[in-house]
Amino acid sequence: MDRSGTGELLGKPVLIELSHAIEQFALAAAPGEPLIVIAMFQKHSYFERAKAVYQEIAAHGALTVIGMAEDAVPPMPPGVAPALLPATDPLTREWSVTVLGPHGGATLAATDLETVDPVARTIEEGRTFRGRWSFRREDAIRAVLRLRSRLRLPAPVVARMDEILQAVQLVTEPSYQNWWGVPARYLADRMEAAVRARTAAEVALEAVAEDSGERDPRTGLYTEKFLQRWTAGLGAGTLPIGLALLRVFGIAEVRADYGLRAELAALHGVSECVQDLLTSVDRVVRIGREDFLVVLPSWPPEKVMWFCQEVCERVARLEDVYPFIALPGVAAATVTRNRPLPIPQLVHQVELGGRASEPVSLLAD
Repeated sequence: MDRSGTGELLGKPVLIELSHAIEQFALAAAPGEPLIVIAMFQKHSYFERAKAVYQEIAAHGALTVIGMAEDAVPPMPPGVAPALLPATDPLTREWSVTVLGPHGGATLAATDLETVDPVARTIEEGRTFRGRWSFRREDAIRAVLRLRSRLRLPAPVVARMDEILQAVQLVTEPSYQNWWGVPARYLADRMEAAVRARTAAEVALEAVAEDSGERDPRTGLYTEKFLQRWTAGLGAGTLPIGLALLRVFGIAEVRADYGLRAELAALHGVSECVQDLLTSVDRVVRIGREDFLVVLPSWPPEKVMWFCQEVCERVARLEDVYPFIALPGVAAATVTRNRPLPIPQLVHQVELGGRASEPVSLLAD
């Protein structure tokens, strides 16, 4: 484990595989080996996907602790001790798995950067972290001691943890751990490269697939089918998502009044007003005849409000270019960690105001 800096950039797919490797390390321990296993899952919904393996680890006799940000203790497998965190605790942004016994240890600890890889197929798959991992026992000891001091654990759990820590100290640090780590690092690097290559290939194939239904063939705008796929699996309480719903009044009647060419020009103008302000991660989706949803992962509220005001001003200036039609726009915005995303509430917010509303309104999360 490199302790010289803040760690390496790790994508979620690689973190999943590293976590599975350390979980298997725990299951491979010799029968009767005193073992500590501590995993930080951010939210219970993420633990649900791994519940079976931790139930098996606990059944092998390991002291098994799961940390997560929840208000009440959720159902847990037999032998698994929950450690609840308030939403304001910095540990809620940690993804970690640590295994420690007298004859070996492994640890992975990563902090949620609350950013998204722009080439990922979904927002959830694209979540990025910064962290470190190691199969050195001394690093696992440090990780256990750090979490022991920060988690609120029942006295019996702390007592058992201390017993195992004492047993670990009685055994000399295993030899050749750096040597063991070399093939593990090689495999992890190869796995990350393979994941990125696969994702890039999938995205490229989807981009050229004419029948995917994820883009409007006439305008190039993303469709609701894309939105469903891109936002699938989003975990509640983690990544903040900025949302801006732009309604452009009158754009649905342009074709009937002025023809197809005028409609396409108007749609292109609206699209450019939005796209010019986006980063490579953000997406604009047409979700109705006059409604455009802009998804802005990781944007802070003040920046989302600025975006909405700027877009509305730009859309208002479209009457100065072909097809020279006044297309007033209003927007409703929010930044949320709730799931599902509050898109219906944004639509309702815009409908409440109508054309006479303020150009931009903020929906409370």
